[in-house]
Amino acid sequence: MTIFSALGAGKMANAILSGAVASGYLTPDQVGTYNVHEEKRRAMGEKGYTVYSSIGELCRNSRYILLSMKPQQAEEVLREMAPDFSPDSVMISIAAGISQGFIKGVLGEGTRVVLAMPNTPLLVGCGATAVARCQPTTQEEFDYVKGVFSSAGLVEEIPADKMNEIIAVSGSTPAYLYLFAQYFCQYAGEQGIDFDTANRMFCQTMAGAAKMMTETGMTHQQLIDMVTSPKGTTLMGLTSLREGGLEALVRDCCDATIRRARELGR
Repeated sequence: MTIFSALGAGKMANAILSGAVASGYLTPDQVGTYNVHEEKRRAMGEKGYTVYSSIGELCRNSRYILLSMKPQQAEEVLREMAPDFSPDSVMISIAAGISQGFIKGVLGEGTRVVLAMPNTPLLVGCGATAVARCQPTTQEEFDYVKGVFSSAGLVEEIPADKMNEIIAVSGSTPAYLYLFAQYFCQYAGEQGIDFDTANRMFCQTMAGAAKMMTETGMTHQQLIDMVTSPKGTTLMGLTSLREGGLEALVRDCCDATIRRARELGR
């Protein structure tokens, strides 16, 4: 019997489990996994986790179950789980677009569900995870799940009906920031600046800017004003971004992200 088990052994599930074990929140013998790929099962076994031979076996022997797979696979896996899923277990879904209604429609209306949207910086202990408690999950159960995710970063509680929207704020956003960084570093290379040097400088700048936003108590606009002098270089750059339609692009990006999450949820 394991306390916390993951269906799927991809990067995100591995990051969640590794963070919880590294922090001492879970011990390896409390963790269970199942994956269809033998090499991934072997890798998890080498970490000291219990590797189950089937989805059914995992369901019969796990208190908390992490649904960690592509949304397109969720319905098939949930239906396979249904005969062995215990009403005392808690289902934790990190599958984008999959609602509590969808899960309960397969496993039963009384299923305890926690929805979660983590992001990949969990891999380095700096993740951001949005979580939502769905009835009849108890507060004690919900707090336990939050503890697992908080062992590898920040956890914030949001309403269950906002899980799609939060994807555009933190779930997918690391990729958007990486793209932004790529463009700046490519430009630096075109100007004769070493790419790796530019990347280190840009990454430190992002980390520092994030710290300014979280620790100074200043608004975004106050921080912008702090960098911007009249008729200076920053003002010219900001003007170019605004006139180029950056705000509209960001809104379009968020809308497209949320729209796809809703499509996957169907």
